[in-house]
Amino acid sequence: MENINFDDYIDLLIEKNNQAFETVYEHTKRGVFSIIVAIVKDKSQTEDLMQDTYIKMLSKIHTYERGRNFNAWLLQIAKNIAIDHTRKFKRVSVYDPIESSYVFDNTVDEAPKEQSYEMEEMLKPLDDLEREVVLLRIVSDTKFKDIATLTKKPIGTVLWIYNKAIKKMKKEMEGGTQSENERT
Repeated sequence: MENINFDDYIDLLIEKNNQAFETVYEHTKRGVFSIIVAIVKDKSQTEDLMQDTYIKMLSKIHTYERGRNFNAWLLQIAKNIAIDHTRKFKRVSVYDPIESSYVFDNTVDEAPKEQSYEMEEMLKPLDDLEREVVLLRIVSDTKFKDIATLTKKPIGTVLWIYNKAIKKMKKEMEGGTQSENERT
C-alpha cells in the first residue's frame, strides 16, 4: 500500500466522509490490530476494541495536531483503549496458539495455516512488550521512533528489545531453549 498524507484527510474525517474513513482505515488497520492484539491476545476482543478505537478517533479527530504523526496518534488511542480494557476486566488470559493464529491470518496475506501456526509459536517466548514491538515492526511496519513513542521507551531500548525478541524467536524456531545468560 502506498504512503498517504493523513493530514489531507482530517477535514474530510471531521465532516464524517465515508470514503476518507475507508482510506484511513485501510492504511492503519494492521497497526491498530497489532497493538491491540499484543495487549489483549483475544480475537473477538481485538475486533471490538478496533471498532472502539476508530469511533474514538472520529470523536477526537478535531484534537489531532496537523503536521504530527497521525499513525502514531491513532496507535496511541488503540493502545490506551486496549490497556483500559485489560485493566477493567482484569482476568487471566489463556493463550492458545491455535486459537490465536488469527494474528497472522488477518495481517499477512496468503499465509498458509502451518506457517501461521509456526509464527505464532515463535511469538510464545516473548513477553508482552517484546511481542508489541515485534508485531508493530513486522506486521504494521511501524518505524522504531514511533514504537519508542508508543511504548514510552528510548529508541535505543526499543532497538534492543526488538533485537532480543528476534533472537528469542530464532531460538524458538531452532527448537532450542535459552540459557539464563541469554534471557538477561
